[in-house]
Amino acid sequence: MKTAGDKKTILVLDKNSRMLSVIDDIMYYGDFNVHLTFDPNAIYDKAKMINPDLIILDYLLVDNDCELVCRDFKDDKQLCNVPIIIVTAFKTKKAQADSYKCDALFVKPLDMEVLASRIEYLMAS
Repeated sequence: MKTAGDKKTILVLDKNSRMLSVIDDIMYYGDFNVHLTFDPNAIYDKAKMINPDLIILDYLLVDNDCELVCRDFKDDKQLCNVPIIIVTAFKTKKAQADSYKCDALFVKPLDMEVLASRIEYLMAS
């Protein structure tokens, strides 16, 4: 169980190393424990093990099945309240954010100050 003094935990799923610069920036903007997995099949086990405060997914993580991954998290009783941020390079996906059941969707290139602010907001609510 986490205490008030514990660092917040972020779980990042990045299948093809496209998010490494984002992870570096997150570490710069905040004092977080960041866990990275490259295996889409291991994301649930990892999430249940570390109980993250936030999940960040690369849109192209599992052959365009990001929507299904988000829905699975939101349907899981243990993980349904964990905020999810999707990062994409596709501007057309911005209009479809509601269908993913994610809490935020960012289009690359990222404004890291805005992303850091959203991360703080989502983890505080």
